[in-house]
Amino acid sequence: MMSYCFNPNCKNPQNSPKAEICQNCNSPLLLTPPVVSEDAEIEKKKIIPSVDSNSTDSNSTIINQSRYRILKLIGYGGFGRTFLAVDEANPLQKVCVIKQFFPQNKNYHQNYPQSSETISRSGELKVKTTCEKAAKLFQQEAQQLKTLGSHPQIPELFQYFQQDEQQYLVQEYIEGKNLAQELAEKGVFTEAKIRELLNDLLPVLQFVHKYQIIHRDIKPENIIRRTTGKLVLVDFGAAKVIEKKGLPQTGTIIGSAAYTAPEQLMGKAVFASDLYSLGVTCIHLLTQVSPFDLFDSRNSKWVWRDYLKMPVSDEFGRILDKMLQSATNRRYHSAAAILRHLNPQSNYMETVYFSASSAVPKKLTPQAEIRQELQEVLALESVKVQVSRVKKTLTIVISRKSDKKVNYPQILKIISAKLTDLKLPNIDKVKLLGRANGKTLPEWQQVLRINHQARWKNKIVRLQKSQSFLNISQLGTQSFWLARFREREFWLDTLMFALTWFIFGYQIIILHPLIALIIASAFMTVKYQVGKQNKLATNNLFATVATIFLIVGLLGLRFWVYDIFGLLLGCLFVALPIFYVREEMGI
Repeated sequence: MMSYCFNPNCKNPQNSPKAEICQNCNSPLLLTPPVVSEDAEIEKKKIIPSVDSNSTDSNSTIINQSRYRILKLIGYGGFGRTFLAVDEANPLQKVCVIKQFFPQNKNYHQNYPQSSETISRSGELKVKTTCEKAAKLFQQEAQQLKTLGSHPQIPELFQYFQQDEQQYLVQEYIEGKNLAQELAEKGVFTEAKIRELLNDLLPVLQFVHKYQIIHRDIKPENIIRRTTGKLVLVDFGAAKVIEKKGLPQTGTIIGSAAYTAPEQLMGKAVFASDLYSLGVTCIHLLTQVSPFDLFDSRNSKWVWRDYLKMPVSDEFGRILDKMLQSATNRRYHSAAAILRHLNPQSNYMETVYFSASSAVPKKLTPQAEIRQELQEVLALESVKVQVSRVKKTLTIVISRKSDKKVNYPQILKIISAKLTDLKLPNIDKVKLLGRANGKTLPEWQQVLRINHQARWKNKIVRLQKSQSFLNISQLGTQSFWLARFREREFWLDTLMFALTWFIFGYQIIILHPLIALIIASAFMTVKYQVGKQNKLATNNLFATVATIFLIVGLLGLRFWVYDIFGLLLGCLFVALPIFYVREEMGI
């Protein structure tokens, strides 16, 4: 693999693998972040550079002395480039992605005299404004990744810094191919594959929108499938933070035109804009036809069904149609709503049903809120819902238009699943009545009774679909352990656990040797919980544990402690990670 020069003006950037100076422009080939961050704007915007694990100075913002060697150019645009690089300061030679921001328009104007008629004063101002906006978006991407990078399906931010009037963003390298490449190699997606895509990606959008962020550039090129099969949403350079509720304010028009929602083209992006872009992505993957050709501008409607190579079900087609609605009030407003319609069938079908899409059920008791929830899940059925309650009996009246038939069995399944999700207290029976508008007698009725056996089984299903259970289930996968074995912190944690067990199991025995296992486990739990909210000086903590181990080992100390002193000693050791929280500046 060659070394690539990151100087934007270098004419021949290819160099030998181990070279440190570019043979063409004499620029250094190893990109080294500054020892101390000099950009005050980073602190103001709370973009926190990576912190050197061996540093103990709390009076300055110290960042890792990583030495990044650029391997190759993988992307190029009007305001910067994207490289594949390796961190040579990392013992594992970790591969990463580096984004370099430099407005080429700035260099373009420097090549012309100020008196040139080619560039007017207003033109210079416009270019300057564009460059400033691009710089702001570059900083914004770092902020978004810092906020969202904890999600396994969003790239993690490693570092963000400025050097030689250029900005650099170092982030996790996602090994795999994007969906545009997958489409070109394997051909059109099937309905099953698109359903799988939506079930995989919609929870990611839920997470992003939860932090009041709109991605604004969802398209096949920005969705990468890892080698493990999991999808990752990348490129948050166009993302926008919603600061307060209310009407969307006009802003910059950003995104890929073919996938951009109408309101976003007018600079008024909302959360539903991402759902529109995801819908366009789906029909492109189903047809392998440009989105521009899938829309009939003469009749102002989507004609994607005309280009299908493999048919899709009517139910799934209606879901995509609603995602593609031009008017936001007719489009899905949340990723959760799509998931509910995407998975109406139950995992366990008895008297009551459980919808697989509801990981955290909500408790709603007011009738108006129950009616609102039911009306939302029945939006595709074109019916109106009325709800009343007498003692422990809930009555639901479903009204249809007199000229339109409805599928009552399907409505029964949807309502059963939703009522189960809501976990309504003190309800033993639900009466369902279906009628046409203007009619007093029902044309259809059904009674649901709470099956307590089904309720307990549904609780088990919910537990199995909870995030905690899914995290635990990953422990049995080969990919999880392979990833952990490549992490330096994993080996430090393993050694600290073993050393703690040895100290309290063989040298300082409190009550019983098995208590050492409890102390070691509690120690690692405290370290994990503290590390989730704070930056830990892990190296220093390890050094302390190792020192205690060496002292008690070399001195040959071995004694039993049965009184309150032993318990206090064990508690003090368990709390040790709290004393190694690193203070960070600029927060």
